[in-house]
Amino acid sequence: MSHQVFAHTPPNGSTDGGAIPNKIGLTVNPWSGKQLLRSDFEEMREFLDEAATAGFGYAELGGCGLGVVIGGQVQRSRLAALRDALAGCRVRLTLHSSWHSSGRTGNLLDTGSASSQQLGLLADLEIAAAIGAEVLVYHAGVLPSLYSDGAALTEGMATERTMLRELADESGARGVTIAIENRAPGPAVLTRRSYGMRLDLVAEQVRQIDHPAVTMCLDVGHAYLSAGYLNYDFLAAIREVAPVVGHVHLHDNFGRMPRQPDANPYELELLGEGDLHLPPGWGTIPLDEVLATPFPQDPAIIIEMRHARHHAEALDTTRRLLDARARS
Repeated sequence: MSHQVFAHTPPNGSTDGGAIPNKIGLTVNPWSGKQLLRSDFEEMREFLDEAATAGFGYAELGGCGLGVVIGGQVQRSRLAALRDALAGCRVRLTLHSSWHSSGRTGNLLDTGSASSQQLGLLADLEIAAAIGAEVLVYHAGVLPSLYSDGAALTEGMATERTMLRELADESGARGVTIAIENRAPGPAVLTRRSYGMRLDLVAEQVRQIDHPAVTMCLDVGHAYLSAGYLNYDFLAAIREVAPVVGHVHLHDNFGRMPRQPDANPYELELLGEGDLHLPPGWGTIPLDEVLATPFPQDPAIIIEMRHARHHAEALDTTRRLLDARARS
């Protein structure tokens, strides 16, 4: 069964004479349109094979759509089926944690529940290691209450550092890097308290953890919205944190905060408001300048977008942006 998502991209494969695959990837998650991870892993594998033929070198699986972690534990037969379906996959893999740091799950900033939350992240780490994922993405944590004071934030960040160091000891031994992702000013963050909208604070958290298996995931779309909301210089902030960035999420938006955050996603897209996850080039983010920034760790660039039928266009756009950087 062909997905017909990549029909307009000339096939060229993800490798060239045995060279390391290119660093452009795409997401495979429940909201990106075509890929329904819970249906069957064979369909997902077919999609990944098509992505490799189209020229993608990486794919990031969304842990929340895999149905492998159930009741906080890895479901063994489900993990075995996933591993079997991915055997010999032609793209390199990363994994977005199923524990989204929503205030309920994966939230190591909450000192009252961090120990139990860490167990959930260990489950995601087991999945990442089993499928050979190079990176496990973790959202920067949030405090349970918007009205938490500075002391609570300081204590929470210290707890998160301790927990991530412990996880990194395990992940490093398994060949998996943990990447802390910056947050967008959306309801899950604005109704609580977080350091994650500030790129400088996320980078500082990575530096203080000071572990070779911990890096930063720069989410470009989140940063663009946060820069407008907090009134900081978007491009200057990216240049500042670039040395600690080991993973990139690339998507577009218009930098407009939603006037009604709980509005229907269709309404938000119609008005160009919020964290839209548009294909690169559809919004107003200066992506040419973003990708002209030197990233010393040479991160994979994962196109994290909705509108799945436009993956070919997104790949071409990203290639052009990277080619322009190479020529400059």
